[in-house]
Amino acid sequence: MNTEYVHEFVVLAETKNYWEASERLFMNQSTLSKHIKSLENDLGVQLFNRTTRKVELTNYGKTFLPFAQSIARAEFDGTTAIRHLLNIENGLLTIGTLPSMPQYKVTQLLAQFQVAYPEVSVRLTEDDPVNLMKYLENENCEIIFSREDKQTFERNILQDDHIHRIPYMTDSLVALVPKNHPLAKLDSISLPQLKDEQFCLIKEGSLMYQIAMDACQQAGFIPNIIFTSHRVDSILDMVTNQNCVALLMNQHLAIPDNGPKPIKTPWVTIPISPTISSQISICYRADKPLSKTAQLFIDFCTNKLVN
Repeated sequence: MNTEYVHEFVVLAETKNYWEASERLFMNQSTLSKHIKSLENDLGVQLFNRTTRKVELTNYGKTFLPFAQSIARAEFDGTTAIRHLLNIENGLLTIGTLPSMPQYKVTQLLAQFQVAYPEVSVRLTEDDPVNLMKYLENENCEIIFSREDKQTFERNILQDDHIHRIPYMTDSLVALVPKNHPLAKLDSISLPQLKDEQFCLIKEGSLMYQIAMDACQQAGFIPNIIFTSHRVDSILDMVTNQNCVALLMNQHLAIPDNGPKPIKTPWVTIPISPTISSQISICYRADKPLSKTAQLFIDFCTNKLVN
């Protein structure tokens, strides 16, 4: 049995349409039809009832579908594991990093590492910390730069024997308000002072969104959120032009060492009091041996952080 045909069967079962399935599979309908027919011949049963517009699974097809999905998933996981091992053996280091790499000096650190080890290849994936931890778990990334709120970090670094964490940088929550806002001249601000404001936050489902929401709820209110985005520049635009308040981490707004000179901004940054901190860490699996390249990177970072 051709496992590729099994995968095609799963896609056709999901779409119930040869045209849509062939588009998703990047093949023509005629080839797909031949493959499905070949699979049916191998099994000795008809998997689909065909009409001019769509296809429906027969009872045989419905019975076979969960097994086909398992076969397709196992093949994908197997080939992914092989590619991962090949990457390690060929010296490719896969690193996941949170957005705003220049502000968190990740870009500079990687550049220094590659100067020290020019023979090493690095592949970067940028995503929210919620997803980065999943990448580490399923071995899509060997090392990640991740964020946790202070309490979670302090608990995990003591109790989590599955993930090793190297403290990299501490960050704290700030409020951004327009310069003409009545609160703009304050040196610090408590969250209850913002309870009647309109908020714009990092997108829902992100760790930053959860940190901001938890902080507001612990301060006794649910924020009136009128805008969310994964782009910090879009949030800054809303603060400037829609008189919103944003909750971000202070380092989101840092000027990179090699970035443009600071300019006057139409908004101000006010520290939240009491301080709400998060910890950026370099993380890797404690239950898996690091590749030689990954160990080089960990040693390099440790040395940099100590010095």
